[in-house]
Order: sequence, then C-alpha cells, then structure tokens
Amino acid sequence: MVALPAEPASVGVARHWSTGLLSLWGVSGGDLSTAALVISELAANAVRYGHAEMTIRLLQRTDRLHMCVTDSGAPLVAHRLVIPQELAEHGRGLAIVEALSEAIEVTREPEGWRVGAVLRVTTTGRPTARSAASVA
Repeated sequence: MVALPAEPASVGVARHWSTGLLSLWGVSGGDLSTAALVISELAANAVRYGHAEMTIRLLQRTDRLHMCVTDSGAPLVAHRLVIPQELAEHGRGLAIVEALSEAIEVTREPEGWRVGAVLRVTTTGRPTARSAASVA
C-alpha cells in the first residue's frame, strides 16, 4: 500500500511504484503495461475528483492482480463538464479500465470513493499470494 497526495505529479509516482512492485512479483510484458495504464487511470481519477490523499493497494493471487485506489472524498471545487461529451478530453478513464479489466468495482466510502479493478496476469516464478503490505 502507498498513500500519496492527490496531486497530478502523484499519478507518475503511483505508476512507477506499481510497476516496480509488479516487476518484483514477476509481472512483465503486456500485463505490466496494462496494469500501469489501469493504475494511471485510477490514480488520475482520484486526483481529479478527490482531494488531500489517495491510497493505492495491490494484491496478486495466482493469475489475478487486484488493484484498488481510494480517494479522500469530494473535491474542494465541484467539477462540471461544459463541452460536449464526444469532444471532452476527460471522462473516458473508467471506460478504459473496464475494457482492460476482468472486473471493476466502484464503491462509496465514508471519506471518499474506492475503485478496484482485477486483471488476469501471467508471472514468472511460482504462483503465490502477494500484497504490497508484504513487501518492505
């Protein structure tokens, strides 16, 4: 697990932390790239719609990678789409995550939102359950 400020620079930090950890776990190639994109999209949503902090959790069980990003709640300023959806630069993140993932879940938490995604991955080495909390 890693907690980061809900700032644009944290999206790259989240991606770097996640890909480093997943590389240690033996995730590589296209699966690593897909996971990096999903984490980037989830972190970008937490930055855009939350405030203060986001938390990223990763868990690998055999051939499934569970990714979860929790934001710290409602933004200080309400976001409003003022251009037509088909011309918008934002608003496609969860659709991308859904297209790449085996499953997604969006849950309202007391202090914000939790968005999780599950990917099927292939790893080198023996299959075990791994979580970010188990890596120092």
